[in-house]
Amino acid sequence: MKRKLFTALAAALLGLATSGHAAFDKGGVLGVGARPMGMGGAFVAIADSSDATFWNPAGMVQMPQMELSAFFGPLLNGKEYYMDGAFVMPFMEQTAIGLSVVSLYHDTGQTDTNAYENQYIASFATPLNVEKTVSIGVNLKFMQYTSGASASYVDANGNTQTILAQAGAIGLDLGALYQVLLPSWGKKVNFGMLCQDLDTTLRWQAGVEEQIPLMLQFGVAYYPEENLVFTFDAAFFNDQNISGEPLNTPLYDTYSDTTITSLAPAEFRPHVGIEGWFFNGHLGLRTGYTGFATTPDMFTGGVSYKQDWYGVDYAYMGHAEHLGDSHRLSGHIDFGGSSERPRVVALVNPPTNLGARPNNNSVQLQWEINPDPHVTGYTVYMSKASGANYVPIQKRIKENRVIIDGLTNGQRYFFVVTSVNNSWPSVESNYSQEVSVVPAPQIPTAPGMGGAAAPAQAMASGEINVKGWAAPAGSVAGYNLYMSDTSGSGYKKVNDTPVTSLSFLVQGLEINKRYFFVLTSLTNDSPPVESRPSQEWSVLSMASSALPSNPPSPK
Repeated sequence: MKRKLFTALAAALLGLATSGHAAFDKGGVLGVGARPMGMGGAFVAIADSSDATFWNPAGMVQMPQMELSAFFGPLLNGKEYYMDGAFVMPFMEQTAIGLSVVSLYHDTGQTDTNAYENQYIASFATPLNVEKTVSIGVNLKFMQYTSGASASYVDANGNTQTILAQAGAIGLDLGALYQVLLPSWGKKVNFGMLCQDLDTTLRWQAGVEEQIPLMLQFGVAYYPEENLVFTFDAAFFNDQNISGEPLNTPLYDTYSDTTITSLAPAEFRPHVGIEGWFFNGHLGLRTGYTGFATTPDMFTGGVSYKQDWYGVDYAYMGHAEHLGDSHRLSGHIDFGGSSERPRVVALVNPPTNLGARPNNNSVQLQWEINPDPHVTGYTVYMSKASGANYVPIQKRIKENRVIIDGLTNGQRYFFVVTSVNNSWPSVESNYSQEVSVVPAPQIPTAPGMGGAAAPAQAMASGEINVKGWAAPAGSVAGYNLYMSDTSGSGYKKVNDTPVTSLSFLVQGLEINKRYFFVLTSLTNDSPPVESRPSQEWSVLSMASSALPSNPPSPK
C-alpha cells in the first residue's frame, strides 16, 4: 500500500512538473541552430559548423578554425524557449573538440512549476584516414531537469517528506561522416549518421526511472557545386511522450489499468533541405520540409549573412494548428586561424618531366601526361623568383603543353605545373619540379637557294616570277621578298603580306633592267621574327619576245 502511495505521489509530481511535457523528448520543434532548422532539420550529412555538436559531432573535423555560436528560439507561442551555446576548436590538426550547453525552458504560467531542461555536452571528433573523408565523433552529455514543483507525503515514521521534480542522466551520442568524391561527375556526396541518447536513463529524485528514447538519424547530402547542397535525413525513434494518431474510441488496457486515447506515434520522421550561397558566399538562402506529429507536412525557410569572421542566421518554421509558428535566430564568431574551410583531400600526383623552350616574347612548356584517369586538367604557375611567389596564369589546361605569351625577352621566368582532378571541390597536386627559361627571339633559317632550279624566272614584259626556293627546316609563317636595282643595297620589300607559297609574281618592272633579290623567312611569333637574308640573285627584266628558253642562274 505504501509503495503504491509513493508511486502515485511520484507520478503526480512528475505530471505537475512537466505539465504535459515529458523531459528530453524528441518533439519535432526541437533542434539547435537557425541554419539547420531552416533546412527542415536535415543537417546530419552536412554538420560543418559548431551546430555539429548537436547534429553530428563527426562533422567537427571539417571546421578550419575555432567557432563560438549562440542560438535562441521561442517555441509554441512563447510557452517554451530553446537556447544553445557552443564552442568548437580544431585540436592537434587532426581532431576537434567542442563544448556546448543546450537549454529548454518551460513556461507553465506558474512560477513554482516552471522547468528547465539542460544538456551539458563535451564533443570529440577525429578522421579515420589521411584524406579526412571518413570521420567519427562522440558526445558525452550530462542531462539535468529542474522544476519548482514538489509533492509531499508522510512516511512510516510520521515524518513529512518532500519530493522535488529534479532528475539527471548521463547520455552518449555517436556520429559518423563519410564524404565521397565522384570524379566521373565532378561532384561530392556526404553520408552522415547520428545515434542520439544511447541507453540513456533519466533518474528522478522520486526514484522513478525514465528511458530517453534512442534516435537514429541517417542523412545524405549532394553537392552539385561548392555553394549548393541538397540534403535528406531520415530519423527513426519511438517517443511515447509524443501523441500519435488519436483514436475515435479510446481503448482500455486492463493489464496496465490505463485508457489508451491514441496509437503510438510513427517512428519515421523525414527531413528535406536545400541551401545555396550567393555573392561570393556572403548570402545564404535555404528551405526545407519536415513531417512529424508537431510539424506535419510543414515547410521551413531561412536566410544567412556571413563575413570572414562572423555570421548571423534566421529560420522560420511552421507547426501544426494551434501550436503557432516559430522563429529561430543564431550567430557565430570565427577566430584563431585560417578562414578557409578545409576541403576533402584526394591524393593527386604532380606532372613529371616539365620542360621549357624559349621563343620570342613567349615560352613553350610541355610535360608528361598524368596517367591518373581522374586528372582532367593542369594549372601553370609562374614567378620571377625561384621557389616562391608563384601566380597561376593558366588554369584547367586540357593538353600537356601550353605557350605563355606576353613575356619580356631577356627576363628569366620560373614555372611549375600542377595536376587537377574533377572531384568536388577540385583537388590540386603539389608543384612539379621547377624550370626556368629566358624568352628570346628564335632566328629562323633563311630560305634555301641551292639546287638545280633557279629562284627566279622572267615571265613576260615587265614581270618576273620569283619561284623555286627551298623551304627552311622547321615551321615558318611565310616569307618576305626584297628587291633592289643595285647589288648589295637599297632593298625594298615588294610583298604587302607574308608570302605563304614558294612563288611570288613581281610586276611593273622596267624592260631591259637588271633587278637584285633576297628572301627572308618569318616565324609564327607576334610580331614575327625574320631570318637573315638569303643569297642575292639577279634577273634581267626583258620584253616577252626576248625571253630565253632557259632561266638565268643566281649571281
